[in-house]
Amino acid sequence: MKKILLAAGGNAGLLRCIPLFTALGEQHRYEVAFAGSAPAQAGAGGEDMPALFGVADAYVAVETGSGSAVRQTVSAMTHFDQLLAQERPDFMMIAGDNDLALSAALCASSHGVAYAALDAGLRTGDRNSAVERNRRMIDAVADVLFVSEHSGLYNLVNEGVDEERIFFTGNLAIDSLAAMMPGANSSEVLSRLGLEEKRYALVLLCDPFLHDSLEDLKVLEHAVRAVAERQQVLMLLDSEVEALLQQHEMLPAFTSLDSVQVIPRTGYSELLRLVKDALFVMTDSSLAQAESTVMKVPCLTMRTSTVSPVTVERGSNMLVGDGEDILLQRIGDALDGKLASRTKIPEKWDGASSQRVIEVLDRLLLPNTRS
Repeated sequence: MKKILLAAGGNAGLLRCIPLFTALGEQHRYEVAFAGSAPAQAGAGGEDMPALFGVADAYVAVETGSGSAVRQTVSAMTHFDQLLAQERPDFMMIAGDNDLALSAALCASSHGVAYAALDAGLRTGDRNSAVERNRRMIDAVADVLFVSEHSGLYNLVNEGVDEERIFFTGNLAIDSLAAMMPGANSSEVLSRLGLEEKRYALVLLCDPFLHDSLEDLKVLEHAVRAVAERQQVLMLLDSEVEALLQQHEMLPAFTSLDSVQVIPRTGYSELLRLVKDALFVMTDSSLAQAESTVMKVPCLTMRTSTVSPVTVERGSNMLVGDGEDILLQRIGDALDGKLASRTKIPEKWDGASSQRVIEVLDRLLLPNTRS
């Protein structure tokens, strides 16, 4: 029996590895080990994603400690080095684009263990971004590359990757979404916050670097005020963004508005419910771009590029940059319902990506075994 080690970097990696771990366990053809970011390092509020999905007992949390990115990478590499020596996997699968995911890739290469990159080929074109460099390095050494959309395939081919090693299997994160939606639909988060379906806008702020000047924060304030004049607004803040607003003494500009609620970012299940029932979403990051596309909820992204172009080309995502004029124009369109009909669900974003990945693994790792 072949042994596979799944390595998940951050919540993005966990959302792709968890459904695959579950599906592999149901096949009884592989022995599967699972490791990745500790809950406190994985995402909002230190949410325990493996526990949320019921796989905590099989999950090994990789602690990276504190300090610089280099120190954390070294810590993660040390942990993965020990894990590889202990588990001796035949194959690894790595998801995510943070330093922990890169550490797993470097250790796999050092140990001579072949690995697959999940969600491979996604690019923003910003080579100054640390996560962009991580994506490129993880993909460069991977033996097998699973892509979630056609842009990933095009990017990898343009970078010289042999097409025979690339497999278009769809977005594994949508498998996680499908698994969580029944619980999300029963969430009482709307009633707890006093919100009504399709009667509020959801503002997700995760990237402090996008709001690092008072001028940028004023643009954000004007945008939120424009929404609040016509609808309720729920703002979900990562801790670093909240600290930035406090530093610039801008937090009261939002909390003082009667139509605005400001709270820390919620866990994944509640976030899904909030995205699903929002009139539209406004975000400064990739958070909820895929989810809003599948749910056909308009999403205004305050950036000039996205790691997932299909959410713009076919989905509900719109890149509005960081300027005030276009942002206010698109907010008006969203409030008037002009953006609601433009969404199509991307190819293979159907909640069945895990099975397609396993079909490829069977051909590669178990060529003499029929599924």
